[in-house]
Amino acid sequence: MSTSTPQSIPQSSTSPWIILAITSGAFAALNGVFAKLTTDNHTTAFAQSLAHLFGLDSSPVIEMLTRGACLGLNVLCNVIMWALFTRALTAGPSTVKVSITNTASNFLATALLGMIVFQEAVGGLWWLGAAMMGAGCILVGMREGA
Repeated sequence: MSTSTPQSIPQSSTSPWIILAITSGAFAALNGVFAKLTTDNHTTAFAQSLAHLFGLDSSPVIEMLTRGACLGLNVLCNVIMWALFTRALTAGPSTVKVSITNTASNFLATALLGMIVFQEAVGGLWWLGAAMMGAGCILVGMREGA
């Protein structure tokens, strides 16, 4: 009688849960951008630009429609973020690793989107703090095991 040993299945270099967690963090950052655009002054200027582009008079209705679209995109990004996050939790090796990856992705995407969309200055102290939080997350993740 021969004993068969289970054969290892080659895995891709990137696990699916990592992609899901990173994408979830990015959608969380987009959620924040659209939430801010729902109430921010940038939206007024954007609505006026849209009205001008389509040859319309700048009116409060155009601005309210633009803000409504931002609110809808806010809700949509939130729904997508939670769907991806729960899939990552299901596929991931631990909730801690998924949460750490999601949070790191969210921090980085939030900083980049803030600089790009709102021209916010992200200083060295912020990056130092983010790096320290990231290092702490890595240490916690290492305690969870491989």
